[in-house]
Amino acid sequence: MLLILSDRFDSHADYVSEKLNHEDIAYFRFNLDVDSLKNTYITFSQGKWSVLVHGETFDSSQITCVWCRRPFMELTLEEQNYDDVDFKIWRNEWNKTLLGLYNSLKTIPWLNPLRKAYKGENKYYQMDVAQEVGFIMPDTLVTNTKKMVADFLRSHEKCLFKLMSQEMYDSGDEGYKGLYTNVISMEDLSGFSEHEENPIVLQEYIDKKFEVRYTVVGNDHFVCRIDSQKSERAKSDWRRYDIAHTPHQAIDAPENIVQKVSRMLSVLGLEYGALDFIVTPEDKWYFLEINCMGQWLWIEQLTGLPISDSIVKWIKAHINSK
Repeated sequence: MLLILSDRFDSHADYVSEKLNHEDIAYFRFNLDVDSLKNTYITFSQGKWSVLVHGETFDSSQITCVWCRRPFMELTLEEQNYDDVDFKIWRNEWNKTLLGLYNSLKTIPWLNPLRKAYKGENKYYQMDVAQEVGFIMPDTLVTNTKKMVADFLRSHEKCLFKLMSQEMYDSGDEGYKGLYTNVISMEDLSGFSEHEENPIVLQEYIDKKFEVRYTVVGNDHFVCRIDSQKSERAKSDWRRYDIAHTPHQAIDAPENIVQKVSRMLSVLGLEYGALDFIVTPEDKWYFLEINCMGQWLWIEQLTGLPISDSIVKWIKAHINSK
């Protein structure tokens, strides 16, 4: 049986589940959002785990592979503001318990292996591996020293500012906000203190012909061109979604890029990855990052690239491998 780790909001899991039903593949979808876990019963006894949700149950001995979309309880923006101590204890104990369940399943196939996925999400480790496999990357500085920020800005014609974390935050009456990638100039340093600042990420600005979302499932590669420069809103960061003005198109990547992507996934020990690239007017490919649990459904819906079929194919190849 396949175990899907997800939450009740996950349209990706919805989409693949429909295909699994059509293929008559046995699976259990374990939703890890707060409301779902309030109605979930989990037991560990004599070395075995069992889970019961709304009359449906599985035990750990039945699971032969895992599709890992959301491995731990993720909070909605409203839930992140809960100050209740009992809730914090409840959440922490659930997440610690889930780690125990996953430890009992560590010898079966995962898409992706949990330990390797979290290691691969570390942006500094990604940069090491990207350099090892031969990717070109923008010049990057991470610092909270004002002088080094200023020196970096002076040494490049144009620079971008970003944060390692892409979380959203409650701004009170102004609603929820997050910090996207933005162009930064010397004038912006007026608000940067000499003391007690958090580290920030600075990156040289690379002129873009287009951007690429490159999705890998097993040995299948799916490459999507994103024409972010056609949208004023999405020019610096296509995650400021402006789909109506940002064409998406399936393309073939150069063979040397395909080989480097395969090598990177191999070094990271991953079966799945969603990589982001910039392609310059001179057709140079710059590696930005890899998302080990990244989104893909909008790519499939806009381009027809059969990413979900590839996930189902991977599941079928591994579900009886225990």
